[in-house]
Amino acid sequence: MHRPSWYTDEHDSGWNRVKAAFANDWEQTKRDFGSKTDRDLGQDVDDTVKQAASGAGGAENHEQAFRFGYAAQRQYKTKYPTWNNDLEMQLRNDYGADFDRDRSYIRHAYEYRYGNAPSGSGQRDERRM
Repeated sequence: MHRPSWYTDEHDSGWNRVKAAFANDWEQTKRDFGSKTDRDLGQDVDDTVKQAASGAGGAENHEQAFRFGYAAQRQYKTKYPTWNNDLEMQLRNDYGADFDRDRSYIRHAYEYRYGNAPSGSGQRDERRM
């Protein structure tokens, strides 16, 4: 990830407070696919299927993309309360060469609503590509 000029240590600090939410998403995925040791957290099936279909490892393998999506939401949520083409173009420029590879993880983090983070409607847009 290229570190854009707007990305600060405050973004990393905030990310460290919320990354547990992403660990919960991964725990739900494992539960949905047969694990009896992981909790059922009520995660939606679209997220579960995308994570399972990627063939990738756990959430920790995508932390860079999740962290960037979280920071981008904090930076751009007023201008872009929902994911759209203009936001995607901005984030593509900010993130750098690996944007296409990490796009779904960045978007997941951008659209995730954190406990005290203001959001447009308070809900995620489940019509993701």
